[in-house]
Amino acid sequence: MKLSVITPVYNRADCIGRCIESVSRNIARHPDVEVEHIIVDDGSSDNTPAIVEDCARRLPHLRFVRSDSNRGPNAARNAAVNVSTGQWCVILDSDDFFVDDATKIIADTIDAAPGYGHYMFAPDDMEGYYRSNPLLNGRSAIVDFEDFLTGRVTGDFVHVIATETMRALPFDERLRIHEGVFFLRFYRKAGRVLFTNTRVTIRERSRGDSVTREMLRTSIPQISRHAIYQELYIKFFEEDMISHGLTAQLRHFRRRLLDNYVLMGRYADARGVIDDLGGLVGKKERLLGLIVRMHAGNLYRIMLKWYLIAKYDLLRRPVN
Repeated sequence: MKLSVITPVYNRADCIGRCIESVSRNIARHPDVEVEHIIVDDGSSDNTPAIVEDCARRLPHLRFVRSDSNRGPNAARNAAVNVSTGQWCVILDSDDFFVDDATKIIADTIDAAPGYGHYMFAPDDMEGYYRSNPLLNGRSAIVDFEDFLTGRVTGDFVHVIATETMRALPFDERLRIHEGVFFLRFYRKAGRVLFTNTRVTIRERSRGDSVTREMLRTSIPQISRHAIYQELYIKFFEEDMISHGLTAQLRHFRRRLLDNYVLMGRYADARGVIDDLGGLVGKKERLLGLIVRMHAGNLYRIMLKWYLIAKYDLLRRPVN
C-alpha cells in the first residue's frame, strides 16, 4: 500500500514548512508505511515556492508541481492526483499538519478493514460535532451516500480516497470552493464509507486568507461560481433527491440557482428554472419572478452587494 498525500498551496510561506515537516516526521517514525507528498503551488506570489523547492531537494518523498497562475485549490488537487502513484490519496491542506502517527493510523485502518473505496478520519476541530452526532460518536462508523445526501452526516473530515476514484471524478476547476458537491460524488461511488473517530490532523481555521471569503456574492465571478455549483448539484443528484423524497431540498437548490441567474441578468435561464419549479411560492420566489419580469437584476445585484459589504464590515468591528 502507498499513500499519496496531496497538498494544494497558495501564499502560505508562514505555514507550509510545518505541513511538510509533519509528513516527514511520520515517514521517519513509520518507515514501513510508503508515502509520497505531492505539493502543488497554485501560482503563489510569496516565498512559498522557494520553501517547497528547498525541501524537495532534501526530501526524496516530496514531489513539487508548480502552476504559473492562481487557478484555485480544485485545479491544484486535480494536478496532484494526476501525478500521484499511490493507491490512496490523503487530502492535507497547507495550513494543516499531521499528528505524529497519522500515516500509521490510516494504513492500519485500511489493512484491518479492506474493501472500502473511501475512508474518513478526524481533524482536531471537529471532535465536538462527532460527539453530538449519534451516527459518528463511537470509535468508528459505517456511513453511506444517503446519510450525506439527506444531511444526517455533515461537517469536515480527513479524507482518504481511492486514487482511481479521484481520477474518474475530477474536481470542476471552474470552482474554487464548494468541494462538497464533488465529495458527495465520491461517497456515491464508494457506496459505504468507513469513518474512524481518531484524530490524524491539526487544523488552523482562523486565517484571514481563507478562500471561504468567496462565499460572499459581491461580484459577477463569485455569483457565477455559486450558480455553477447549483447547476452541478442538480445535474449530479436530481434523480437521487427525487428517489429519496428530498423534493424540498431540490426546490431549495433550484431557488438558489434562480436567485443567481437573476443577479447575473440571465433572464432566459431564470425563466427555465421557474418552469422547473412549477410556479413561484413564498415571498422570495415571487419577488424573484417580479425582478425577472422587470429585468431588474442589475439593481438587485447592487443592493445585495452593498448589503453584504455593510453586514460583514459591521461584523468585523470590535465590540466596545
